[in-house]
Amino acid sequence: MKLFIIDTETTGLTEDDQICEIAGTQYEIGMDYKGAIASISTLMPVLSNDAEFINGIAPELTRVHEGFSVEYGNHKLSVSLFKAMAIASDYCVAFKAEFDAPLINALIGKQKWLCAMQDFEWGYPRVNAYGGYKLIDLALWMGIGISTAHRAGDDVRLLVECMNRRQNLWDMIERAILRSNSPIIQLQALVSYEDRQLAKDAGFSWDGSKKVWVKSIKQCDYIEFSELKTKIIS
Repeated sequence: MKLFIIDTETTGLTEDDQICEIAGTQYEIGMDYKGAIASISTLMPVLSNDAEFINGIAPELTRVHEGFSVEYGNHKLSVSLFKAMAIASDYCVAFKAEFDAPLINALIGKQKWLCAMQDFEWGYPRVNAYGGYKLIDLALWMGIGISTAHRAGDDVRLLVECMNRRQNLWDMIERAILRSNSPIIQLQALVSYEDRQLAKDAGFSWDGSKKVWVKSIKQCDYIEFSELKTKIIS
């Protein structure tokens, strides 16, 4: 099975912001082997970058190769190669596919996606009530040292190393494919004030504005909360 592990860096977090970097590694998984095959990373030309303080990408750097010919590898050639690697893979994978998938789909066409945060069952114990956690925290929990982060290539390599260290990766990916088709639902824990610890122990978070205990889960995981009185609110 071929996976294309992807990350993007953008000029901000709104719908109007642009991609300023893409990176991807094609990853092969067999029954008794796994590993990276090929990688690509390129900056995308932008006029400004409001997220430079996070990703360190100066907008001037993104425009250095705009005038290069195709033969010398401008960003359009890189995007074409990126697209070819995605199409040659069974699934594209992003740590937070909810963010990266729409950006990549708009750039190279719609792909089949798995989310390494929501679909992969790593066993990471500190998932918040909305199903979220950081790739860096996952890597540290797995004993992986962090030297650089917040560039697309760095974060792709970090996720690759998490997969390299995962035992029974094939089984996890097969379960992830099934989980990817299960929608995310939001639960409310129906507990009294005296029993609020039950909600906390189950990973629910207090929504102060609505005065309820809430948790986002995959619908396929709903059975795990059968011992706690809950209701689906969205």
